[in-house]
Amino acid sequence: MKKYIFDVDGVLCDAGQVIDEKFKDYFEEWSKDKTYYLVTGSHKEKTIDQIGRAIPDHQNIGFHCMGNAIYPPTGNEVLINEFEFTEEEMYHFHNFWRRSIYDQKPNFDTVIEKRQGSYNFSLATRNKDRELRNRYMEHDKLYNERENFIIQLNNTFPRLEAYAGGSVSIDICLRGANKGQIINLIDDDESDYIFFCDQYGKYGIDTPLVEKLEWLPRERGYTYKIDNGYKETWDILKTL
Repeated sequence: MKKYIFDVDGVLCDAGQVIDEKFKDYFEEWSKDKTYYLVTGSHKEKTIDQIGRAIPDHQNIGFHCMGNAIYPPTGNEVLINEFEFTEEEMYHFHNFWRRSIYDQKPNFDTVIEKRQGSYNFSLATRNKDRELRNRYMEHDKLYNERENFIIQLNNTFPRLEAYAGGSVSIDICLRGANKGQIINLIDDDESDYIFFCDQYGKYGIDTPLVEKLEWLPRERGYTYKIDNGYKETWDILKTL
């Protein structure tokens, strides 16, 4: 049996944007007889803002905030791995924000968003302004700002893990509480798993799950790395 796992931002919709209505209709029809899961770094409310309610409501299990907020098909959400930043950790974030030379950075009180079992840190805008997001992406590409901060965090605080989430932010969780943990909850030792993701690389938020799938016995895990947004996902789904 094949089971499908989808990231959302950059896979079912373009990064930071809402889902294309024609693709939404196609996906809802395609997925009617499929077992599929959404696995995203975002909280459920943001996911619904981006892709509506129908796709999340018809999935088998929803994994938000890197799998730390679990939404079974029936029953209430299950929250795991909750934590708070220490004063030292928060100082580190403030210091990084202060030293950033990005000329459009927002006030510090908006750069950190607490989620279930994770935090999101972004020096870019939190709205859907594509121009502002693109401006920060160019800055990040030039200065490797996110990668440098991820390295600092991972080397400084042993209890934390940081990943590049989306195209303009960093997601932080407790060590081991990343997307890879969902395999322990869904694997039945028989099914094949096909994962659609976009942040797969040394510091990408999807990397732990990709690696877990690669370790499944009998080569039961496969990954499609999406580089060109929902249209690439659409083209692949037409072949499956």
